[in-house]
Amino acid sequence: MRSLLYAAFLLLSQAAGGWAERPGYTTVLLYHRFDESAYPSTNISVDKFRQQMQYLRDNEYRVLSMEAFRQLLSSGEPFPQKTVLITIDDAYRSIYERAFPVLKEFDYPFTVFADAKRLYSNAPGALTWAMVEEMRAWGATVANHSYDHPKIGRPQKGHTREAYAAWVRQDLSKAQQALADHGMASDVLAYPYGEYNEVVVEIARDLGFEIMFAQDEGAVDERTDPRRIPRFAIVGKNLDMDRFVFKLNTAPLHVVEVEPNAVELAQNPPEGFSMRLLDPKRYRPGVINMFVSEWGRVDAQFDRGTGVFSYRCSTALTRPMNRLIVTAREKESGHFSMFSRPYFLPFKELGGGD
Repeated sequence: MRSLLYAAFLLLSQAAGGWAERPGYTTVLLYHRFDESAYPSTNISVDKFRQQMQYLRDNEYRVLSMEAFRQLLSSGEPFPQKTVLITIDDAYRSIYERAFPVLKEFDYPFTVFADAKRLYSNAPGALTWAMVEEMRAWGATVANHSYDHPKIGRPQKGHTREAYAAWVRQDLSKAQQALADHGMASDVLAYPYGEYNEVVVEIARDLGFEIMFAQDEGAVDERTDPRRIPRFAIVGKNLDMDRFVFKLNTAPLHVVEVEPNAVELAQNPPEGFSMRLLDPKRYRPGVINMFVSEWGRVDAQFDRGTGVFSYRCSTALTRPMNRLIVTAREKESGHFSMFSRPYFLPFKELGGGD
């Protein structure tokens, strides 16, 4: 679905005569593995990675540290143009051996979200605590990515709601303790697999996390919820420079009154998906689209007067998790904007018990 979505966007942007000046927002880049071709869905070649870093330099992007990003989030002020945050998930050795030298060469700050259990594993392809400590001493941020790297947005089979919440708390707390034991206590979290729900968010807040990163695609500005920060995954063999530049030039889509409001669906199928676009006159009515990952593009209706964009569901979802994606093209600039949110099947359908 993402390939079709991208192709449609690229054709439209080319027809518009290229990209206009971008609005103020930060693009959070998400990487995983480097030069590990056995894992094509999460890998990027170092040659492509270097090319992307060079593009940022040649086009005068400011690469933010996590602390600078935090200050932007907390300021409440409009974001500057051309800023990116580089994040890397999971404790893979190729981060240290392949990506770290390139990032040092460009002197770009970055954040590693390390799943703590892997750091203790001594596995050939895993980071070690010594490697993580070296990157942190250089200036990288190291933050929490859970302990066991579970699919934390769904219960394990037979979990009651109480047992599920206890399991989530135990995993995140154990990871926090491991980081603290190595002098790396952090209030920043990246949800493993990008999975989260209301329970996960509330427990994370209770444990003291201030900034939480998802894997919902989109950009970040002063309206972004710090508990569900979107990121653009920069992975896969088909991610060429055109796709990379396209992601850099995708702005946040500001919406309110999103329904369903809760990430955990109350029923399946849901009655529908809907939201109201702020400043709907900013967008071309014929180039506003809704996608559900299991179904692809759906025939949603846009009310130009109210800005409400809605779709009534008639078919049950079968995937444990789907992502809702809404995109719109600005009338004057030619830029595209994107909103994304995950939805999980009801608790019992995911295997949870009473």
